[in-house]
Amino acid sequence: MPAVAYLHPLAGAATLALLVYVGSLGLTLRTARRDRAARAARHARWARIAYLAVLLSWLGGALSVLLDRDDLTLAASLHFRTGTALALLLTGSALTARAMARGSRAARDWHPWLGAAAVLLAAAHAASGLRLTP
Repeated sequence: MPAVAYLHPLAGAATLALLVYVGSLGLTLRTARRDRAARAARHARWARIAYLAVLLSWLGGALSVLLDRDDLTLAASLHFRTGTALALLLTGSALTARAMARGSRAARDWHPWLGAAAVLLAAAHAASGLRLTP
């Protein structure tokens, strides 16, 4: 198995760590009194990076199956489905973040739930990918 086959699992681990970090920043915003604006800005900045990392990791995983893995079928695994669901959850989170910036109260209610669900799903996604690791 070529070394490039390990690129997706390693990138995925880094992305999971980044998602946990972004989630922890968001969680601290719930009770922050001091430096709330700075924390919110850091959360928003890193959330954009994490979202992009998830999308790129999803694409990298799909490409690794198509190009490097004769033993797997694209979209047939639980890992693919949880990765797709994760990308969709984070898309919802990104959309609610934009709506929050425009003053939407409903988005403010939904955004933390989408983020928390994404972090939990990311952990399940990583676990489902362990059995596929070359």
